[in-house]
Amino acid sequence: MATVLHYVPRWLPLSQGFVHALLRRSRHRAVVVSRRSLENVEAFPLRPVHSLAALRETGSRWGHRPLSAAIAGLVIAHRVTLIHVHFGDIATDVVGVGRVLRRPIVLSLHGSDVTALAQRAPGHYDSLVPIVARVIVPSRFLADRARAVGFPAEAIEIIPAGVDIEFFSPTPLPDGDLEALFVGRLVEKKGLDVLLDAWSTVERNLPEAQLRVIGDGPLRDLLRSGKVKPIHELPEPGRRSVQVRDAIRRATVVVQPSRTATDGDAESMLLVNLEAQASARPVVTTHHGGIPEFVDEGATAVLVPEGDPAALADALVELLSDRKKAEHLAAAGPRWVQRFDARRCTARVDDVYDVVLRENRARGARRRA
Repeated sequence: MATVLHYVPRWLPLSQGFVHALLRRSRHRAVVVSRRSLENVEAFPLRPVHSLAALRETGSRWGHRPLSAAIAGLVIAHRVTLIHVHFGDIATDVVGVGRVLRRPIVLSLHGSDVTALAQRAPGHYDSLVPIVARVIVPSRFLADRARAVGFPAEAIEIIPAGVDIEFFSPTPLPDGDLEALFVGRLVEKKGLDVLLDAWSTVERNLPEAQLRVIGDGPLRDLLRSGKVKPIHELPEPGRRSVQVRDAIRRATVVVQPSRTATDGDAESMLLVNLEAQASARPVVTTHHGGIPEFVDEGATAVLVPEGDPAALADALVELLSDRKKAEHLAAAGPRWVQRFDARRCTARVDDVYDVVLRENRARGARRRA
C-alpha cells in the first residue's frame, strides 16, 4: 500500500464529493493537503487533512515557493510516495516538489481547469507536461482538451468519477405528481436560464407539472425574478447524496440542460445524469461537452441541442405526458450505468498509481546503476 498526497484547491466543496469518494474507496493511504481553508469537513470526513491557507498571503508575494516548501515538508513527514493533484489550476505548486524529491505526479483534470483555463492562460501547463507521469480525465471530450494543451496521448487515462450503484438503486416511477428535477450549481454552464425559459412552455402544456431545483450559486436570483417559480432546495451539507437520491426518487424525469459558458467552461461528464440512470429515471440533457458519453441516447435519455429552450420543452413535455416512454427509458438505465460503478472506477485509479510507482522505482534503479 502506497501513501498518496492528494493536493486540492479546497477541502471540499459540495459539488466535488467525487474526490472524497475516490479517497474513501482507494486501497492506498490518503493524505490531503488543501491550498485554502477547510470547509464541509463534517460532510467529507477524512484524516489527515492539512490546510495551507495561512501561507496564501506569503505565497502571493513569493510565488509558489512557500506553498511548495510546505508541501515538500508534508511529503517527507508522511512518507508520501506519489502526489495526486486534483484540478490543474493549482498544479504548478508541486512542480518543484516532484523534481527535487523525485516523487511522481498524477494530475486529475476535471473540466474548467482545461476548458476555461486554457482560454484564459494558454501557457499554464507548459511546465507540467514534462513532469506529470499521468493525466486522469473523466471523458474522451476532456482527453481531447488535455492533448490540445500539450499532454501526450500516452500519458492520458480516461477514468470517470463513478456512481455508487448500491446507494443510487432503482425504484419505480412515482405515481401522482409529475416532477422534473434539476441538480447543480447555479452558474452559467448549467443552463438554468434555458431551463426556466423552457419550463414556461411545459407549464402551459402540463399545468400540474412541477420543477424542483437543488443548487446554489450566483444565478440564484433567476429562481425568484421570472414568471416560473420552481421548488427550490438549497444543498444540505452532510447529506448531499441522501438529498439528491430522495429528490431523484420523487422525480418523473431528471433534466440537465448544460451548455458552454462564455468563458469556455464546459461539462466534462455530469455525475447527476449517472445517478439518475442508476436510480431508473429518464434523463433529458444536451449534446454538450462530455455528456453524450455518459448517457445512452434514445435508450436511457433524450438529448437536445444546448441552449435550445424549445427543444428542451418538447422533450420534457413528451416524457412527462407519455408514461410508457418514460418507463421504457427508466428501465434501461440501471443496467447500462453499471460500467460506471464507483468501485470499478476507483480500482482503475489505484491501478494507475501502481504503474506510475513501478515506473518511478525503475527510473531510480537506473540512476543508481
